[in-house]
Amino acid sequence: WPPLRMAMRSLAPSAALLLLAAAPSAAFLTTPGNVLSVASTRHLSLSSSTAPQTHRAGGIRGSSMLKGGALVKLARGNTALSAATTPAPANWEEWQEKEPAYITTPCAGRYSSEDWLYNLFTLASSYMTRRVFSHVLAGLVVSTLVWASYAFWFPAFKTLCAGLTTVPHSLTAGALGLLLVFRTNTAYDRFWEARKLWGALVNTVRDNARMAHVHLRGYERDHYLACLACFPSILLQHLQKLEPIYRPTLLSKTQVAAISGSLGETDLNLLWKSRNRPFTLIKMMGAILYRNGKDFKTLSERYNGGDRGEKLNEFEILTYQAAQINERNVMEKDLTEFCNQMGACERIVKSSVPTSYSRHTSRFLSLWCFTLPLVLVHSLQAMMIPAVAIICWMLFVIEEVGHVIEDPFNIHLLIAGSGQEDELRIEASLGVLRGDVFERIPASKPHLLENSGNFITPEEYDPAAFHDDWLNTAK
Repeated sequence: WPPLRMAMRSLAPSAALLLLAAAPSAAFLTTPGNVLSVASTRHLSLSSSTAPQTHRAGGIRGSSMLKGGALVKLARGNTALSAATTPAPANWEEWQEKEPAYITTPCAGRYSSEDWLYNLFTLASSYMTRRVFSHVLAGLVVSTLVWASYAFWFPAFKTLCAGLTTVPHSLTAGALGLLLVFRTNTAYDRFWEARKLWGALVNTVRDNARMAHVHLRGYERDHYLACLACFPSILLQHLQKLEPIYRPTLLSKTQVAAISGSLGETDLNLLWKSRNRPFTLIKMMGAILYRNGKDFKTLSERYNGGDRGEKLNEFEILTYQAAQINERNVMEKDLTEFCNQMGACERIVKSSVPTSYSRHTSRFLSLWCFTLPLVLVHSLQAMMIPAVAIICWMLFVIEEVGHVIEDPFNIHLLIAGSGQEDELRIEASLGVLRGDVFERIPASKPHLLENSGNFITPEEYDPAAFHDDWLNTAK
């Protein structure tokens, strides 16, 4: 239609101007054979998912994108973007041949379907079976007496058992199942809450150590790190009970190894006289932060320019003060978080499933199991004895599992010698946390990397020195 063609021709210049206004930073380069348009970094992000990029020595080649409805093509050949300039990458092929400090994070042991045969053959030596042995033995004695009375001793008893039905046990089995499920679920909730609390504690310890390495200096830094490294071990001991056979000492060997060589005589004297050892450690770390903020000699050196040789101007002083206040506030919040986590762990230790509920479940289960032979002897005859023993074992073990995991910080007292004393993987984490706290990396001085930094030193070191090396490579 001629009028439409004329309208489109008249609008073409205006449309071109609108496209140029939408991309004011695009520069159009004309070369023999093709026209290239290079987008500025304001329009083209190097990490944009809309523009697949290939990094070469000469820049970014062979990518294109749509911006504001217009196709923007990146330069080919030797044309490069200054934004793509980066330091030479490390040779990963060579580094993969070198052995790192660790390979992967060790995983916790998990049950596999391949273990079923081993579990079946070790049934008699199971620690849960040992814990309910008296319960199963009582059920076995009752069922044997019922069978003897039924078969040999009392003819009238045989007539009585022949008239009994399994309906009462069938009707109450559902209620018994609900009681056992609620009992084990409640215990597992306590177990899992303890695991989450300890995981949060691990995260807070590492975050606090990160800030201490960056914001503290000299002996204040290392004394703070020493208290922080000992805090998980002292807290765990605070939550655990002593037992004459399985736990006769105040601290386990793992806990002693995690705190040895860190605290001084004065520190231990304060802890041993304290009413709450982990809380005292938190107060000690807070006191070190307070002392660091009142170190006027160090502050004076920094405000007077330090190595620069000239005093800081007002803007620099205000900037430094704001950073220092922010650092102190964040580290104090971590100490507050330590208090919250310690209180939550104490709540688990000092509270339990209501005694009336546990007693009622135990009584209900015992009466249900010990009256079961009466309703089974007529139909099963002598086979009733092993059947009742197996049923007693299954139900009493379910109840006992709830008892064992109800106090997660003291499982080592319940199944001692089983190899499962550290179900929460807490003891195993103490040495790891100590190494994480004292490790001086990313400080790059060779002597600071010895023994994973596990030593006390007043040396001033720059944790960001690695960044200077990167900058030198980039320049």
